[in-house]
Amino acid sequence: MSIFSRRKFLAAGGAAAGLALLQSSNVSPAQSCVATRYNLDSAKGKKMLQIYADSVRKMNNPLRYPEFTPLSWMFQWYTHMVRGDRSKAAEMARVFPLGGSALADEMWDTCQSHLGQPEQYFLPWHRMYLNFLEQIVRTVSGDPCFTLPYWDYTNPARQALPSEFRQRNSNRWGPLYRAERYPEINAGTPLPQGQVGLRLDLECMKSGSYNPFNGDAGFCANIDAMVHGAAHLDIGTPLGMASVPWAARDPIFWVHHCNIDRIWASWNRAGGSNPADAPFLDKTFVFANGSGERVAPRIGDVLSVAPAAYDVYLARPAGGLPFQPAASDAAAREMAPAALESNDAGVDGDIRLGGEAVTVPLGAGAGRAALSARAPRTGSTGQPILLIEGRSVTGFAASGFNVYVHAARHSILLPGSPAHVGQLHFFGLEMQHDHADGAHDPSAMSGRDASFVLRDDTRRMLATLDPANLAVTFVPIGAWDESVGAAVRRVALVLR
Repeated sequence: MSIFSRRKFLAAGGAAAGLALLQSSNVSPAQSCVATRYNLDSAKGKKMLQIYADSVRKMNNPLRYPEFTPLSWMFQWYTHMVRGDRSKAAEMARVFPLGGSALADEMWDTCQSHLGQPEQYFLPWHRMYLNFLEQIVRTVSGDPCFTLPYWDYTNPARQALPSEFRQRNSNRWGPLYRAERYPEINAGTPLPQGQVGLRLDLECMKSGSYNPFNGDAGFCANIDAMVHGAAHLDIGTPLGMASVPWAARDPIFWVHHCNIDRIWASWNRAGGSNPADAPFLDKTFVFANGSGERVAPRIGDVLSVAPAAYDVYLARPAGGLPFQPAASDAAAREMAPAALESNDAGVDGDIRLGGEAVTVPLGAGAGRAALSARAPRTGSTGQPILLIEGRSVTGFAASGFNVYVHAARHSILLPGSPAHVGQLHFFGLEMQHDHADGAHDPSAMSGRDASFVLRDDTRRMLATLDPANLAVTFVPIGAWDESVGAAVRRVALVLR
């Protein structure tokens, strides 16, 4: 028998009233627990993972949690984004033929920030999403002390999909399996060694500001443009983690985002400041809590975490930019450092990327003379940044590009060489699914930015080169679908 009756659900006023009655009376308040998220490889993490697997099974059972209830797996998945082959309107009509869809209308399709919303909402929205899924699992499982475990894939020894997520026929772990991943990933191949081949590192933590500042795209943009999207694409597929509308259907999504949140918390602990302007702090999003009731938390309510929020925090890589005071997105973008550029700032260079290597000379820009005069510093105390502005794509971009900075005349470019500065991908930028929020950032519609703080070996190499003859080359990783149109608006070498 179903725990929920649609008639009772509607008579009680929808999700908020109906589900409030379902919290187990023998569950003590979760506040009495120390809410620490554990590495899923640890003994405590394994215990939490078992609770999670059991709850995923229950939430996917329509006899326990029909689709119209906020505690169902589909309802939580659709909060991120409605499945890509159906519209939100069609799914609401299907799931709520008798009405009562007000909460779903507010919650579904509200993922930030891949589809035109301000980039700075990406991290706090997903933190809220994790927090309320955690509350829901406490209700479903009856364990008030449940916390989501995290998958520490930036550890090179832990980059294979955890075995618990690969056991299709297991009674215990089967709910965590999804066939919509690349076969080699489900077989245990480490993510960077799979067919997509994007690396998983902590380079994003080198950013000195949350929002863009002086050539730095900012920590929020860079974690999205680097390790976050790389993990999504490495796991695959277009009907799974590699596509925003399908990603949250996969249970691995939540332990992945738990690690993304841990990276953010670690960056803050290292000295990084979050924005402190009122419009950012007062922005609200709608979710359902553990009782299925509507809640609308402020971003300002979730920016800090307790010291015990994670069992282990990450160290910031060496060579990071100096931390900057908190600044709004608009204030940070006003800075204009000297640069060697592919084209002038504010001009769309329309740099098309595809199946062949593309080399872009760095010759334009009013800052060229100033940067040339300071060139010796690139090998010592200067902090060069390679800024990629306006990533955009039409169609599903399965992989990405290795990015190199070098002399205009160069020899073979290889990953791991001083010329190699990082990887660029286009996760979530295909704009393939309409968004109902309406809170679009006009600058985001022209693409997303990413930046790389250059390593010491790259800086030493640049010190030996003529600044008047530098270029950047984008080399596709693996096969590239030529029907997919990828582009960047501008490339700039900035010296801080």
